[in-house]
Amino acid sequence: MPPLLTLQIDGPVEARLPDGAPVPGLSARGRAMLAYLALAPDRQASRIALATLLWGDRAEEQARGSLRQELSSLRKRLPDGALHADRSAVRLGAVEIAEGPAGADLLADVALHCEPFEDWLREARAQRHAQLAGAALAAAERALADDNGAAAQDAAERALSHDPDDERALRVLLRAAADGGRPGPALATCQAFAERQRADHGTGLSDDTRTLADALHKSGPAAPRPKEARSEPAIAVLRFEELTRGADDMFADGVVEEITGALSHVRDFRVIARQSAFALGAEALDVTEAARRLRADYLVEGTVRRSGERVRISVQLVDGETGATLWADRYDDRMDDLFELQDRIAAHVAGQLSPSLRAAEIRRAGARQPADRSAYDLMLTALPHFWAHRKADNDRAIALLDAALEQDPDYVPAMAYKAWALAQKPSYMWSDDPDADHRAALVAADAAAQRVTDHAPSLVAIGAAVTLSGNDVDRANSLIDRALAIDPNNAWGWMRRGWAWTYCGRAEEALDAFDRAEELSPLDPFRFNIFFGQAVAVRTLGRYDEAIRLLREGMHANPGCTWVYRILAGVYTLMDRKADADAMLRKLTEHYPHLTVGYLLNCIPPTARHFQPDYIEALKRMGLPE
Repeated sequence: MPPLLTLQIDGPVEARLPDGAPVPGLSARGRAMLAYLALAPDRQASRIALATLLWGDRAEEQARGSLRQELSSLRKRLPDGALHADRSAVRLGAVEIAEGPAGADLLADVALHCEPFEDWLREARAQRHAQLAGAALAAAERALADDNGAAAQDAAERALSHDPDDERALRVLLRAAADGGRPGPALATCQAFAERQRADHGTGLSDDTRTLADALHKSGPAAPRPKEARSEPAIAVLRFEELTRGADDMFADGVVEEITGALSHVRDFRVIARQSAFALGAEALDVTEAARRLRADYLVEGTVRRSGERVRISVQLVDGETGATLWADRYDDRMDDLFELQDRIAAHVAGQLSPSLRAAEIRRAGARQPADRSAYDLMLTALPHFWAHRKADNDRAIALLDAALEQDPDYVPAMAYKAWALAQKPSYMWSDDPDADHRAALVAADAAAQRVTDHAPSLVAIGAAVTLSGNDVDRANSLIDRALAIDPNNAWGWMRRGWAWTYCGRAEEALDAFDRAEELSPLDPFRFNIFFGQAVAVRTLGRYDEAIRLLREGMHANPGCTWVYRILAGVYTLMDRKADADAMLRKLTEHYPHLTVGYLLNCIPPTARHFQPDYIEALKRMGLPE
């Protein structure tokens, strides 16, 4: 029989009905239960096992009662026959398991902070990655035997996304690239693999792998350009100092382990293995010497102080070359659930450290002579122009990204940010030909999407371009989901998820996403765009006064965003405040004297054109020419 339900359990958990519509209102424990059953033998489990797994921190009777309530809630939301429960067991009906984002963790968006569940999830994730890596590698070898190099390379990349240390998969990848695949990305993956092995394990490539890589490199014009002198930086998290008299350092070490793990998901820098950083713990080294020994550009160091049920953790990011402090923060919390506390601290540090590290790298790149800048440097110097949100700056960003791509035509971050910058031209009414610029943005986004692997910032940028210039919000959401599955602490990913959900009409969920973005990066250069997204979401919910306040806050944060007058005019129209709406329209036409209704419709992101059709009619009534 056809499936009654489609489950995605890798990455963000999704349950979809046969018509493709998502099942609404599933709780975290409900999603966890469905995933557990999907992986269980015969897709069933005893009630006792489920109650212990999901409510193991509660008394037995309370856990059983909670299970009954959750089953009742699931049966109301799922199709008839998708879930069966009797007095002793629960099982899934005809359910299909859909493939999630490559390399994504099982149940990436579920955190229950229940010890039995966390223990199971840790082991299940490892088993799931091993299972998917093995299946992908087998598929790659079959495709290679069928002389389908492109398919073999895709499958080998999936295998490596689940097991980045599998050198057998790397060899299949190199053979596939030589047999009709894509040599450039394969050699880049090989180089990154070799660097990671040297940094983490002190080893390199095997002779067999090196032979394949050398042959592919010599095979002709498809081989990549030599790597530039400077690429993504390396960062190491040093052992935190425990300042509490008599306390052991296990809690501090646990915090460091969680921070290291969270940072390892950020593909803008390479994280030195924890064991390498901890090996220096007994030596009295200053930060510059520690950085030199670890071959790290930046160091994270910190202290832990406990007092009763309270803990204070101080963290700072240090330049490994100069010893200068680039960012510092303090985290105060209760010592309740240690694992949950460590998770919270790691997410807080990872989210706020990334923008500071990016700013430091932009300063480094800007200090280099223009002629000496690598593709990576040029991409970095483009970013401040990109987020300035002014026409001239956006054009400058595109020019710098083009220069980066001249040096390295396969450099995915430059391709992705260029797609986003191109999409900004029509969306913010800087374009002479909106339709052409929307098309150019999608062409650039497609090119980047064909090459991107597990670089979360690039996936976010591609998703943003698709949101702004395309009409496929499901594709945009899929790209952003992949990014957040890789790096759950990517503030721009949460910001773009908020915008995409706004265009889907999921305003409440959009507000949660915007709040998460602001929490992760409260001083982000894109903070103004978070305000604007929140404003559009609350406008959808009919909270017009709040929308006006948020729009004003966003314009105060970035006065160059004059295109926002079009939203202000629309909100005032919905409030029947004609004089204010007319005033906003006058300001809009002062900044955009060429503005017509037709031009505005061509500029607005296609995914947003179905919003507020009465808004366009109101602009016509106010005298905006068609």
